Amino acid sequence: MSPDSSLLRRIIRGSALYDLVVTLPFATPWTAEVALSLMGQTHEALSLRGEAMPVFTPMHLFFVSLFGVLAVLWAGVRVIQPTAFHGAVDAVGRAVVATWMVLALSQGVTQVLIAFLVMELAGMFAQGGLLLATRKGREGAPVTAR
Repeated sequence: MSPDSSLLRRIIRGSALYDLVVTLPFATPWTAEVALSLMGQTHEALSLRGEAMPVFTPMHLFFVSLFGVLAVLWAGVRVIQPTAFHGAVDAVGRAVVATWMVLALSQGVTQVLIAFLVMELAGMFAQGGLLLATRKGREGAPVTAR
């Protein structure tokens, strides 16, 4: 890391804390059911476009919780060790997740997903932008043609 490493660590840790807060409710079938219900209520209350939240079966809740646990563990790793490598992996992951969110939105899912998409993109650009700036700073000024 470079002189900006303190800022980079804070951004990586901050995005991890955001992920922890947002994904922790999805880490158990019981809390996931409540979180999904709240998303459905938000969809209805705001009269959003797209398909309302469906009823989740125990099998759906199993997978939601499985991925919730993995997201919480990954967030924990980045809170404890906010390294440039972890930030780079997370930025790539956010790009992939944002892509799947755009695909889901294009297929007509609830627009509640837009709030999550905005935060994914913000985390991706904050971490990715600072990582690229740090890398350019480490490599020095670009060489000019003679």
